Amino acid sequence: MKSFGFTLLEVMIALAILSLVAIAFLRFQAGSIRLIDEAHYISLATLLAKEKMSEMETKGFAEPGKSSGEGEESFPGFKWARIVSATEVGNVQKVQVKVLWKEGNNDRSLELITYLTKR
Repeated sequence: MKSFGFTLLEVMIALAILSLVAIAFLRFQAGSIRLIDEAHYISLATLLAKEKMSEMETKGFAEPGKSSGEGEESFPGFKWARIVSATEVGNVQKVQVKVLWKEGNNDRSLELITYLTKR
């Protein structure tokens, strides 16, 4: 008599393989979500840094010094610091904008640097 179907052992092996694939998929999914969250923070930090940089570009040549602040409602949890310094070339200034934020237990930062000339 011929038997059509699977034995219990074959079904258990298939389920074990399927569960290993499902676990691997869930790990990749969790890693993907973490990377998306990290990219979101980096994008917001870049936008804040560009905003502070464009404020300097709009004002033009400024007195050398430091300024800092919070990210306000558009950028909650972010802090920024801007340093304007003179360069060896008299009519050129170096502007550094650093954005700081906390991502989980880690302190993260992003820095933009540009040079402004006297108009």
